[in-house]
Amino acid sequence: MAKAKKKKAGKASTKKQAKATKAKTGKPKGATAPAQKKKKAPAAELTTLKKKAEKVRAELVKAENEANALRMQAKSVESVAKKAYAEVVAPYREACRRAGVECEFAGGKAGSVTERVGFLVEKTNGGIRVMIKGRPKTEKVIPLKVLKESISKAAYAYTDKHLGPKEKIGNKGGGLSNRLRTVLTKK
Repeated sequence: MAKAKKKKAGKASTKKQAKATKAKTGKPKGATAPAQKKKKAPAAELTTLKKKAEKVRAELVKAENEANALRMQAKSVESVAKKAYAEVVAPYREACRRAGVECEFAGGKAGSVTERVGFLVEKTNGGIRVMIKGRPKTEKVIPLKVLKESISKAAYAYTDKHLGPKEKIGNKGGGLSNRLRTVLTKK
C-alpha cells in the first residue's frame, strides 16, 4: 500500500511540472517548434546561376578539346623525330657492328633476350615425350604420374635441365606447360 501512495505522489509531481513549463513557455512539455521553411530562390536568380554554369562548362569543353589537339600534335612531332633518328643512326650502328666496335647510340627495338625454342610434344603409353626442336639429345618421356602431381613443376624441371634457369631463359617453362596441358586433354 505504501508503494501505491508513492506512485500517486510521483504522478502528481510530474503533472505539476508539466503545468509549470506550459505556463512559462506557453507550450506543453515535449512540444517542439515547427520546422522552419527554407526560402526558395527566386526564378531570376536560378536562371542567372544556370547561365554562368553553362558558360563555364562550355569553356571547360573547349579547353579539353584544345588539350587533346595539343597532345595529338606532340605525338606526331615525336614520331617524326623518332623516325628521323632511326634513319640516321641505323647506318652508323651497322658500321659499328661491322667494325666490331660497340655503338653508343641506343634505341629502337631491343634484341631478343633469349633464343627462340620450340617443343615437340607427343603422347605415349607411359607419359608424354618432350624434345626441343633441333636437339635430339633433349628427348625425355615425362611419366603421367609426375604430370598428375603438377604439370608446371614438370615443365619447369625440364626447361631448367635443358635450357637453364628461368631468370636467364624467361618463361619457356610456362609455354611448355601449356603444350603439355593441350596434349593431355586431346584423346
